[in-house]
Amino acid sequence: MSAKIFSGIRPSGRLHLGNYLGAIKNWIALQNNAEQAIYAVVDLHGITTPYDPKTYPQQVTDAVLDFLAAGINPEKSLLIRQSHVPQHAELAWLFSTITPTSWIDRLPTYKEQLAKSPKYNHAGLRDYPILMAADILLYKSNLVPVGEDQLAHIDLTNEIAKKFNGMFGQTFEPVKAHLTEGARVMSLQDPTKKMSKTGDEGIALSDDPDAIRAKIKKAVTDSGKEVKYDEANKPAISNLLTIYSLLGNTSIADVEHMYQGKSYVDFKNDLAEVVVEFLKPFQQRRAAFERDAGAVEAILNKSEEKARMLAQAVLSEVQQKMGV
Repeated sequence: MSAKIFSGIRPSGRLHLGNYLGAIKNWIALQNNAEQAIYAVVDLHGITTPYDPKTYPQQVTDAVLDFLAAGINPEKSLLIRQSHVPQHAELAWLFSTITPTSWIDRLPTYKEQLAKSPKYNHAGLRDYPILMAADILLYKSNLVPVGEDQLAHIDLTNEIAKKFNGMFGQTFEPVKAHLTEGARVMSLQDPTKKMSKTGDEGIALSDDPDAIRAKIKKAVTDSGKEVKYDEANKPAISNLLTIYSLLGNTSIADVEHMYQGKSYVDFKNDLAEVVVEFLKPFQQRRAAFERDAGAVEAILNKSEEKARMLAQAVLSEVQQKMGV
């Protein structure tokens, strides 16, 4: 079966190495052989948690620039802003009429986000997983690059698709998750948590060399002095080894061998330079796209026009089968 891919990232902050290694790197590889690849800045998801409407449009633009600079090719993929394809929200509403609330209650998303922002309690936050299912099924996608923490959402997507098929006739095929080697890049300050888009916990793709060196220098390490991968007993140094391996295109075993008898300081100094050199061409491409806002807008407009056509065909099929 030919791959039809959909994936998206919220514009809730500057994209970081975890986003790149866990998602965007995978998107770039998959777009080359896919029958259909659609990548989105999911700005409708982004407004389910606290945000500033004055700066939000720039956050969306920043995410688009990061996607393009990282290697999303508009000749092979559609790059869209979720809010510019209204069928996403329309299909989410239709799906909400057939999705049992118990399916939503068992997912951790709502409770986790509510714990972070107790005053931001609303129906949109609760229905977030239904909109995610609509994002995927709107294009009859069958492959979704995600991290392990999103597998429950893919399961829900398949349950909604199966229930729709059972109620209204065969329409959607099963969706598979595509996990990546780098999907578990962790915080520099707390290796038990995923890398964040804020503070010193993550390295933004747009961080300058001095900022990168400072963040790596302040990254937590484990007891002992050995540069060795041991996720259970040395999670901090294991996370840094993972970053070095993925960005330096070197096996973890080879990196361990390189730093036998050397200190954490030596390793972190070299890791900082690996990150700086890796991000240099990305940052040069990003600056070029940023200088040509008209070309970027043209890419988005062309992609979104094609996406709306694909989306409307599926939405019309769903509406006809549901009798609305």
